[in-house]
Amino acid sequence: MQHRFAVLYYTFPFTLVRFCLLVVSSVLLFAGCVVVVQKQPQTQQKSAAKAEVERPLRQLASKPVVVMSDEVVRSELGDMVSLLPAEWSLVNIETNMPVQVFSVAVNNSYTASLAYSVLRKEENFDQVFQKDGLVGIGKISATKRDTKMRNIKRLGEFEEVIVGTKHFCLYRYTTDNGATLNRVAVFRSSFGNYYECTLSDLTFTGRKLIPRDEMESIYASVLATIDF
Repeated sequence: MQHRFAVLYYTFPFTLVRFCLLVVSSVLLFAGCVVVVQKQPQTQQKSAAKAEVERPLRQLASKPVVVMSDEVVRSELGDMVSLLPAEWSLVNIETNMPVQVFSVAVNNSYTASLAYSVLRKEENFDQVFQKDGLVGIGKISATKRDTKMRNIKRLGEFEEVIVGTKHFCLYRYTTDNGATLNRVAVFRSSFGNYYECTLSDLTFTGRKLIPRDEMESIYASVLATIDF
């Protein structure tokens, strides 16, 4: 019996040490696994972010796809010009029109309008543009509309596109649950001014609206003629 106690007495420290080493090894192994699991999503996030940056911008037609007129829209400073579609005409701007709107045109059936306006520049605009590009300015534009218009709902995402060599941020919104659609293009002139070109459905005449695929062609054609 004394011999057995003696064996246990002398072997117990070594057994304890082996047990501790086994526990420590297991903890380190588990911790190593945790580190690996944590790093993998970060790597995937970096890859996704890199892919987002490298993803090419969508290009629209650099030339009009519908017939355009010779009617020219020009900003007050002359740093942007645009042509109107054929059979569209400029209208007199009413006194209650927002001051930032400098030109409005309608089609001959008064079922669609084009409005050109200045996006009033604020102190942070250039900082936002440097950080987030035109999409950042587009979001500011949309926020301004949110605070002024009732029942407004944006449709889809903000998107930066290229038309020829020119860049635009596009977004869409509705005020009647999608019955009509408003398309906004935000852009920055060489003078550093920000403008909007908005193509909208008009319903006050009760006439049939232009089909949406035709409106998209009109929209792309107008953007193709805008120079700044």
